[in-house]
Amino acid sequence: MRIATQSVRARLGNLECTLANVSTTGAMLRARHAVAIGRESPLVIELTSKPATVQVRVVRCEPVDVPLPGAVWRREEHALGVTFLHPSGEALQAIKQLTKAASGIERSSPRVLLVGEEDAVSTLIDKTLTEAEYVPRLLTHTRYAVSTAKRIGAKAVIVNLRIDPEFSARSILDGLRSDPVTARLPVIVCARQAWLRPSLVTYFNQQRLRLLLVPFTPEELVMTLDRAILEGS
Repeated sequence: MRIATQSVRARLGNLECTLANVSTTGAMLRARHAVAIGRESPLVIELTSKPATVQVRVVRCEPVDVPLPGAVWRREEHALGVTFLHPSGEALQAIKQLTKAASGIERSSPRVLLVGEEDAVSTLIDKTLTEAEYVPRLLTHTRYAVSTAKRIGAKAVIVNLRIDPEFSARSILDGLRSDPVTARLPVIVCARQAWLRPSLVTYFNQQRLRLLLVPFTPEELVMTLDRAILEGS
């Protein structure tokens, strides 16, 4: 279960952070400084009872746009994705207690619509999201993408379709963005670097589509999805 947290302080080594969301497998943090991907460090979560400490590995670090009224100001702030490394039973228990107490709790695991073929990439996505406590739903009949996303109450859509020279997948992406309900959903497109052309990258940016390059690691997938749901479309 992915839980959004509010005003929970944490420390990654000596770096002061804010806990953005957490599950039993990892967390998203906000910090004023960048951290090298691959760095392993103790994460101390400041809980009201007593701090919980778990060893983590940083798997994602990206600058964050901080919105202000009438403007967007890029502050020295970064979104950090960390995965837990062999957390102790005591640490897991403390994290579970935090998720129960967190305001704005999501009481069921988020559903994610996976639009694509039954191939190795889709299999990896399905397995990874299930282990990360999401509920993936694979849809191979792409013309039903919009109706299925609305019917299952998807929190995000992942598109795993080959991008051919004719860009036939565009009709699916256009459909997701043209419907009032699915237009607000985060959409992640899995694609290989060789498929991308400048015009496609421009289209992805215009339609607020997040690009995840294939091949990717399970950690990259989960952290991309975590951040997409946290930030919205």
